Amino acid sequence: IMVQEYVRYGPLDLYLKKNQGKGKVTTSWKLQVAKQLAYALNYLEDKRITHGNVSAKKVLLTREGDTASGSPPFIKLNDPGVSVTVLAKEILVERIPWVAPECLSDPKSLALPADKWSFGATLWEIFSGGTMPVSLLEPQKKLDFYQSSLQLPTPKWTELATLITQCMDYQPCRRPCFRALIRDLNNLMTSNYELLLDLSPTNVTLRDSFWGYEPLAMCQDPTHFEERHLKYISLLGKGNFGSVELCRYDPLGDSTGELVAVKKLQQDSAKELRDFEREIQILHSLQHDFIVQYRGVCYSRAMLLGPGPSKRLHPAQGMEYLGLQRCVHRDLASRNILVESETHVKIGDFGLAKLLPQDKDYYVVREPGQSPVFWRGRHRGGDMGLPARMDPVLSTLPPAVWSFGVLLYELFTYSNKTKSPSEEFLRMMGTKKSAQIICHLLELLKDNRRLPAPAGCPVEV
Repeated sequence: IMVQEYVRYGPLDLYLKKNQGKGKVTTSWKLQVAKQLAYALNYLEDKRITHGNVSAKKVLLTREGDTASGSPPFIKLNDPGVSVTVLAKEILVERIPWVAPECLSDPKSLALPADKWSFGATLWEIFSGGTMPVSLLEPQKKLDFYQSSLQLPTPKWTELATLITQCMDYQPCRRPCFRALIRDLNNLMTSNYELLLDLSPTNVTLRDSFWGYEPLAMCQDPTHFEERHLKYISLLGKGNFGSVELCRYDPLGDSTGELVAVKKLQQDSAKELRDFEREIQILHSLQHDFIVQYRGVCYSRAMLLGPGPSKRLHPAQGMEYLGLQRCVHRDLASRNILVESETHVKIGDFGLAKLLPQDKDYYVVREPGQSPVFWRGRHRGGDMGLPARMDPVLSTLPPAVWSFGVLLYELFTYSNKTKSPSEEFLRMMGTKKSAQIICHLLELLKDNRRLPAPAGCPVEV
């Protein structure tokens, strides 16, 4: 393990966000911090050491400073962590716009000019209150930003904008050394700079072909979560796919963040990741009070699910909504119904879900063994009452109605394991040989055998 000094006020980006508009963080304060960071990087440059991961979250605030007494803030540059040269590309993409473009195309090219680019991005971040719009974009849009050689929105302070542009030059050899940057920062400290600067994250207008003419706040992706802000609380569940954890997403570090459920993959093979991304895509397209709400993604870790508005709804309404969206859940069961309150439940776990094409009322099941056989739905034609996914080729919307019937059975048996759908059907079969289960189940359904009515279940149900 590595033991380091404790820095009281923590990462600079969080401090800026927490203290925005409180009078503590003035333009003079920001300039002092920027100069100290430049001095630290100049020291590394003199030693021919490349940091490789400069950003406001890597700048730690040791002393707040006091405007009234004239005491300046004091910062320290934290260690860079794992070297850029050995990181996976998706992690480098996540670091856009702090990571230098040349390091994205060739991580082995990491050199001193990369820190100049990162310093420019960090300077912009400091003067925008700790926010960074590009970092909240989807990965492909981040790549487009670099591939189109675009720049961050221009601050109103012309001299500051020029300094940032010089640092973030796409030609590494044209970026200034840190001695020159320190000189330029000193020149910024004029008597009227307080009047010149009025840059806040909400009033910057983005005016180029990449951003269009939208306010900066409209371009930020609220569904991008940073792993460092996820505070683990407890394990909610675990299965073959991975686990679901209860976490608090606390970007301000003051324990006021919201509670979220974080779904993590147990394996990260290419196929698992594709399936995970497909589940995210499906959940992202579904917006309904009775469907578990997709909150966002943490690209280095997991998918986040979170609570929605609290009001009384019924499972059938959620299934009706899925039908209108041409979404087949494929795993509707009591284990995937999440209880938000005594009067509000939500459908969860869309790991097996499929979206039907607009021109078809079925799709081909490529993985017929995945869906639990005792919850499978009826065929679209209803031939002899056989479930659709007994046929490994088709799956349609009506099977969800069949699964809903099985779910009702589970509700009225209180999900008693001894009376579960699988146990009841196995008792009817008189066999527990897995190789014969589907054949026996088909015969039972052909004979119109069904789950028995639970004790105390109303006749109409």
